[in-house]
Amino acid sequence: MLDEEKIRLMTKVTIYEKNEELRDLALSRFYKEDYVKYGCLKTLVVTTFCYWMCIGVYILLNFEQVLNELNEMDYFKVITKLMLGYVVVLAIFYVYGFIVYNHKFRKARPRLLRYNRYLKKLIKLYEKDEAEEQILTGKVKIYSQIGGFDDMPDFFEDGGKKK
Repeated sequence: MLDEEKIRLMTKVTIYEKNEELRDLALSRFYKEDYVKYGCLKTLVVTTFCYWMCIGVYILLNFEQVLNELNEMDYFKVITKLMLGYVVVLAIFYVYGFIVYNHKFRKARPRLLRYNRYLKKLIKLYEKDEAEEQILTGKVKIYSQIGGFDDMPDFFEDGGKKK
């Protein structure tokens, strides 16, 4: 017999797992603060790499002009401009990354909670069906006797009294 509630829950769980699971479950391992800090750190590393690559490409494209001005260039002024630009770009991308990662976490959290709620309901339905089946068939689950009462027969035979 088909259980419509179970089918609905399984469908919702499957749709979530197919569409959202990889993104959301990856961030479910983190607290919000840790996830945002980690995302901002990744953003800063990539921004650093890209900024200096852009500077390198600019130098290569204008290599002749850079060589001509090399002896007359004020190095302190050039380095100051480069570092100031670097700090400004880092600040802009840090704020952007902070906003994006906060937003991603806030959006994914309710989906994860709903997914967990569906899974819990589904597990309860399966346990309920399993218990009903055991009652109907008369079978009872037998658990392992490891560490059970069979290890201490003397203790229970005399009512727990010392010999």
